[in-house]
Amino acid sequence: MDLDRLDQHPADPDLPVIGQFSNPRLSRLVRLGVGLSPESVDLLTILAERLRTAERALPDPAFF
Repeated sequence: MDLDRLDQHPADPDLPVIGQFSNPRLSRLVRLGVGLSPESVDLLTILAERLRTAERALPDPAFF
């Protein structure tokens, strides 16, 4: 099964822009986020922030 085809929403105007990303992993992550509920997008954002903090790409919010 081609999971990428399941992620496509023809009416979504952002899909052509997503296809222009130079990093295919980022493009896939954004495509997978299309159509998620606001709550799920919030959870995805929190997870990304935690991963970036763990890799020291962002300041640790525990120290603020």
